[in-house]
Amino acid sequence: MDEPLPIDTGTSALGQVPLAPDDPVAHVLVDHPVPHLARVFDYAVPRRFADTARPGVRVRVKFAGRLRDGYVLERTAHTDHVGELAPIERITSPLVVLPPTLRELCEAVATRYAGTLTDVLRLAIPPRHAGAEKAVLRAEQGTGEAPEPHATAEADEAPEPHAAAEADESTEPHAAAEAGQLRAEGGAEESAADIVDRLGAWVVATAAPGPGLPEHPSAVTDPAADSRAAPGSPASPRPLPREALTIVPGPTPGLGWIPAGLAAASRTLAAGQSVLWLVPDHRELDVLAAALRAAGIEHGVLGAEQSPAERWTNWLGGRLGRTRLLIGTRAAAFAPLEDLGLIICLNDSNENYLDQHAPYPHAREVCLLRSSLESTGLLFVSTDRSPEVQRLVEIGWLTDISPTRPDRRAGSPLVLVPDEDRDPDAWQRIPSRAWQLMRSALDPARSSRRPGTSGPSAEAPRPGPVLVQVPRSGYYPVFACARCQEVARCPQCRANLTTASEVGPFACRSCGHRSETFTCSRCRSHEVRSIVRGRGRTVEELRRALPGVEILESGGEHIATAIDDTPRIVVATTGAEPYAVGGYAAAILLDSLWPGPWMRATDESLSRRLRAASLVRSRDEGGTVHLGEADEAIRAALVAFDPIAYMSRQLADRRELGFPPYRRIVELTGAGADIDAVLSAVDGLEELIRDDADEGLRAVAAYPIAAGPRIGAELAAITASRSARKLPQVRIRIDDPRSL
Repeated sequence: MDEPLPIDTGTSALGQVPLAPDDPVAHVLVDHPVPHLARVFDYAVPRRFADTARPGVRVRVKFAGRLRDGYVLERTAHTDHVGELAPIERITSPLVVLPPTLRELCEAVATRYAGTLTDVLRLAIPPRHAGAEKAVLRAEQGTGEAPEPHATAEADEAPEPHAAAEADESTEPHAAAEAGQLRAEGGAEESAADIVDRLGAWVVATAAPGPGLPEHPSAVTDPAADSRAAPGSPASPRPLPREALTIVPGPTPGLGWIPAGLAAASRTLAAGQSVLWLVPDHRELDVLAAALRAAGIEHGVLGAEQSPAERWTNWLGGRLGRTRLLIGTRAAAFAPLEDLGLIICLNDSNENYLDQHAPYPHAREVCLLRSSLESTGLLFVSTDRSPEVQRLVEIGWLTDISPTRPDRRAGSPLVLVPDEDRDPDAWQRIPSRAWQLMRSALDPARSSRRPGTSGPSAEAPRPGPVLVQVPRSGYYPVFACARCQEVARCPQCRANLTTASEVGPFACRSCGHRSETFTCSRCRSHEVRSIVRGRGRTVEELRRALPGVEILESGGEHIATAIDDTPRIVVATTGAEPYAVGGYAAAILLDSLWPGPWMRATDESLSRRLRAASLVRSRDEGGTVHLGEADEAIRAALVAFDPIAYMSRQLADRRELGFPPYRRIVELTGAGADIDAVLSAVDGLEELIRDDADEGLRAVAAYPIAAGPRIGAELAAITASRSARKLPQVRIRIDDPRSL
């Protein structure tokens, strides 16, 4: 039977509002938090908005009796709606903030992560700032100079919080601290901004092709030379290669990713195309911006630390084609750029790239989707190698341009591990060899032998700062009874207790319980011993053993971005290690890192160790690392400074077991019956585990990569259907690294 023809209602608007003469119907995507209502509705276009209500502009419409934001997706002449249409109430801005390329990318991300398009748009488009926008438009029209972003803070209209929630880039506790703050023992504070600027200038002046640093990691090629596309995406021409580069310290310890990225970006910019450069944290953003300023390269910045005016100004700079090089953190992966030619992503395995707002996309996957949809080049630069990138290298979608084994060895520091058979003190947390290494790095002239060598010393290396990496902040983050060795647990919630000193106070970070005294639940003893020593306890030990040596702390609420080359000791928690001008002379990596009982725990531990070790000078310049790590896999990877070989072995096992990244996984959280209903409604989901969670039960299921678009769309439809029927929701997270 033929389908009935659409009813031509002779479009009219409520209140007899005069309509636009051409295409008086607008398909508007309403920004609504309820899944089944976050969809397209028809609205009438008033005559006064005939020229401004263009596809891609942001509007205000009445929905269920209240004004809501929306985006015009399309203008048509007719509607299938029977009756009068509600008119568009207001044009928020005449600017097209949702161009077709951005809409296509957001739709692909929504399908990939089983979310709604409006959820993705909240992450992709920052809140509008009227004052900043007017300044940008005046500059575009040539009627005024674009002021500095901070000059628009006192705008005549406040930022619109409903437009998009500012993405919180600070998923780690220490990342929320102000950049560049240092606590010094015996030393005066220096200007953090000046040190960062000096660091950027040093990188630009020092960077030169050498061990571990390719001269040009990316080069412009014939667009027709390769038509490979991402798995599951249609074939498309590739104007630039897609590559993966794992770096070693080389001439710029910890910062080799900057000259490598600059080489690729410069060639792309010279070809007349734009570059998008993502970094995981505001500290990397500050250092990269300083290096670009030193190199005299114009650029825009998008970061969570910016004010709404700065963020909106810089976002518009990319949208309007004024910015050709845009650097930013996670949310910048969506930033629209004119004629995008290259995307650079630093340390794609960093947990800051995983968005904690629905639908929980990962910036690496956004880059992969965007590279395929917009036919751009792609460069992953890192000190480690993520399983996702290594899989793409193995199937040939990414080209590995990492240094060869001889270059990798020459460009990396000498890594020493405790030898329990030969060194009777190797069992100690800071063995005698590590103390000797610290003293030698702080004052090489007093040492007649280079650490780690058995022959006579060559010319003594130059002195420099020493990095001491500890797993956690605090004094005793985990401690036990000194008599029976029972781990101290909270009497209320059974979580591990922590303490600020050997005599208390004792506290629980989970439930807030606090006590001035400790009593063992097994033997009733009041004495404690450490299991894991924190930064505070380590500083106390170093201060006693090295009197007169300046000690800096970085971690918790005081995180440093960069330090100068003054010889001193820097005690930092993992992830809070500051960059050093000239690199560290040595590093002592204490204790073993174990992020938790999940599949990628060793991957993350190795990544944290490699980041710290990469801040140390190369072995040719006397750089040495003492690794106090018990895990043999981490030891082997760090001694060879070869995370690629480690990840290749890991992937061989995961391929046999059918684990990610060879299959995708979805985590479902909710009531057991609701989880069962979702699993039974989608073909191809294989349940792997089910356990208790804070919000009920948690189930993890796997499915083939090829079925990703279908399953993502079906899960999104199920969420909308349950929402419409007012059924309890099941939280859906796809490819969360910590699900397994």
